[in-house]
Amino acid sequence: MTLLRELARRPGRVVSREDLLRALPGAGTDEHAVETALSGLRSGLGVGLVRTVAERGYRLAVEPAGR
Repeated sequence: MTLLRELARRPGRVVSREDLLRALPGAGTDEHAVETALSGLRSGLGVGLVRTVAERGYRLAVEPAGR
């Protein structure tokens, strides 16, 4: 849920793995924790809603309001 909140704060914009890691409680510096949490989030939301942006991070595949 934490990652969904972080991505939803910036709909359609890329959020870095580092930003998601900082938001994830108890993850410390374990980047694998972000991957695991994103995998669970993708399973719950369905395919395609959370997109990986190579070398940059992740984004929620929605258009922000007002566009």
